Amino acid sequence: MTCIRKTMAFITIFFLIFSMAGCAAKRADFAPEGVDSDRPVIYTTFYPLYDFTKKIAGDKAQVESIIPAGVEPHDFEPSPRQIAEIYDARVFVFLGGDMEPWAQKLEGQLRGRGITVVEAGKDLIENHDPHIWLDPVLAKEMALRIYEAVASADAGNKSYYEENFNKLASGLDELDKNYRENLSDLNKKDFITSHEAFGYMAKRYGLRQISIKGLSPQEEPSPKKMADLAELCRQKDIKYIFFETLASPKLSETLAREVGARTMVLNPIDGLTPEEIKAGADYFSIMQKNLENLKKALSE
Repeated sequence: MTCIRKTMAFITIFFLIFSMAGCAAKRADFAPEGVDSDRPVIYTTFYPLYDFTKKIAGDKAQVESIIPAGVEPHDFEPSPRQIAEIYDARVFVFLGGDMEPWAQKLEGQLRGRGITVVEAGKDLIENHDPHIWLDPVLAKEMALRIYEAVASADAGNKSYYEENFNKLASGLDELDKNYRENLSDLNKKDFITSHEAFGYMAKRYGLRQISIKGLSPQEEPSPKKMADLAELCRQKDIKYIFFETLASPKLSETLAREVGARTMVLNPIDGLTPEEIKAGADYFSIMQKNLENLKKALSE
């Protein structure tokens, strides 16, 4: 019996060591290339939050996005390994609302471990529509909340973060000005989008969004809705139907063919494609391109 006990104890210890080594290997595999252990690590959920946080943190913190490039974020669920990494962060940034329900479930546990948690969209989101970052005014409020959290978590670099935030805020103010100046005097106000992502932006600048799908890109319109949209396009002489980079353009293309319109991108910026990243695109360059496309669509 003693030999059996010793054998069982050895097997148990062996598997414990093996499991720990396996976990360590997995964590190392997931760790981003070039991570500097001397800098605080900040995890964000999806692209706009990542971009704002990166612009504020600069080279003083390691900023990572949980949702990878090219992945539509609305129905994303992180892996257990990704969740384990979040628990080692100094700061965790998420939007709130219906965008990342998995993040809200982690919030209490993360705060209990002393991690600074930022719900960037708290009290800004209305009617379950999470797309507040497409309104530069609301985006500035989001950026302010991120700055305050990062500066609090790494107080030694507060002045550096403040300088970076001020640059970001000035850029958002200028973006808001450009949108106001370019969209205020257009004859047309109605535009057709593939999903209902541009409500805040439309409200800010006096436009009217008409969407093929609902708030989620996964929703499918009924044949009656497609027929009604086609009739609306004819009545309002709509020349362009917008589609997105991370979702199928088929419905937009179908509607465009039906009414003799053309298609063009209106990017909700909830995620970037690998091609956009390679080209050096960011929130500001895509918002500027959106403005150009909106102006073109509403001018013809």
